Amino acid sequence: MNSRNRKPLMLLVVFLAPFLTALLVLQLGWYQGGATNKGQLLAGLHYRSLAQPNPAERQWQLLYLLPSQCDASCEDRLTAMQKVLQALGRERERVNAVVFYYQQRPELAEILTEKGFLMARANDAVKSALTEQTLVIVDPLGQWVMGYGDVQGQDAQILQGKHLLADMRKLLKLSRVG
Repeated sequence: MNSRNRKPLMLLVVFLAPFLTALLVLQLGWYQGGATNKGQLLAGLHYRSLAQPNPAERQWQLLYLLPSQCDASCEDRLTAMQKVLQALGRERERVNAVVFYYQQRPELAEILTEKGFLMARANDAVKSALTEQTLVIVDPLGQWVMGYGDVQGQDAQILQGKHLLADMRKLLKLSRVG
C-alpha cells in the first residue's frame, strides 16, 4: 500500500477509535454516572396521592412532622430548617417551612408560627410518609421531590442541614416555577 491509500484509513481510525472506546465503556458498565443530590429522590408522592391539602400552594416547601414529644433532636431539626431558610438569602421568599402535626399542641403551634413556620394537620398517609423521611422538599406543584432520613446527634444534624441547603439551592436555581 502506498501512502495515499493509508491516509483515509488512518483518518477513519483516528475518528472512529474514540467513538468505539466510549461505546465499549458504556456497554460494559465501566462508567458510573455521578449524582450531585445529597438527599434521597422520592417518586410517586404528591399531596393529591396522599389526599392531603397543599398548605402552601405555588411555593417550595420544607416539610417536617412534629413528634408527640419535641425533644432535643426535634428542636435541632427545627433550628436546622430555620438556618436553611436564612441561608437561602433572597431566594427565601420562594420557600415555606411547613410543620405537620398529628396531635394538636396549641402552645407549641403558637411558638412555631411566631418563628415563621406554617402549621398544618397531617392525615394518616402524610404521617406514615414523613416517618420514613424526617425532612422533605416539596416543589411548587405539590410533588414530594427529595427526602432526608432520621439522623442522631448534633453534628449529623448540622451535616444534614448543609446537604438540605445544597439541594435546595440547586432546585431553586434550576426551577422556573415557584
